[in-house]
Amino acid sequence: MSSSSLLPAAPPAPLRCLLVDDEPLAHTVLRAYLDRLPGLAAWAGSCYGAVEALTFLRATPVDVLFLDVDMPELTGLELLRALPQPPAVVLCTAHAAHALDAFELGVVDYLLKPIRFERFVKTIGRLQAGAAPPAPLPLAPDPPPPAPADSIFIKTDAGTERVRFAELLVVEGYGNFVKCHLASGRVLLTAETMKQMESELPALHFVRTHKSYLVNITRVDRLSGNCLHVGSREVPVGSTYRHGVLASLKLR
Repeated sequence: MSSSSLLPAAPPAPLRCLLVDDEPLAHTVLRAYLDRLPGLAAWAGSCYGAVEALTFLRATPVDVLFLDVDMPELTGLELLRALPQPPAVVLCTAHAAHALDAFELGVVDYLLKPIRFERFVKTIGRLQAGAAPPAPLPLAPDPPPPAPADSIFIKTDAGTERVRFAELLVVEGYGNFVKCHLASGRVLLTAETMKQMESELPALHFVRTHKSYLVNITRVDRLSGNCLHVGSREVPVGSTYRHGVLASLKLR
């Protein structure tokens, strides 16, 4: 074994961050946050409009783009769609209504203004985890408690929540996340993948109807054309999955 292999791995370089926002206060706040994390993130530049940012990004590589949505001339979402190879993107906005567009565009995170420092630190941690292989941990984290046979534990930003299978109506792919629609009308957003959810749910009750949907077949009200009606929701049935859906409904 060479002596170089015994040396500890060098820590990843701080992430180069560009902020694009037409509000000067936003630059002041995020610059102060970045200055408190010198080993994790570094200020690469400031742009006060999307057009200015296009010019900046052509000349200067960055790792992370903190991007406001509502800006004159060109919105943040329009800028993101115009970039052929965008860096990691974190949307910063006062409006939650842009979340669907954000995740469809593959953003890393979505920060609502006013941005709290502890929430910002969590975002930087996610970015760092994606920027370099994670360091080995001395001890594995404690596993979540085993779920009873009639339920599943779903991890969200607010914590880990136990959900009974009977209460879980539809599982929907949502960009890099999954939405779990409950009978109560609540929606849980989790970072689990559709593949993970499918493997954790009982195949006897949960059927894949589409690449983006899993349905609790016991809660289906009716099949109409290529749609399943589950409560107030209409769930598409893809041609690839139709045979399996009909078999589960015993309609073959």
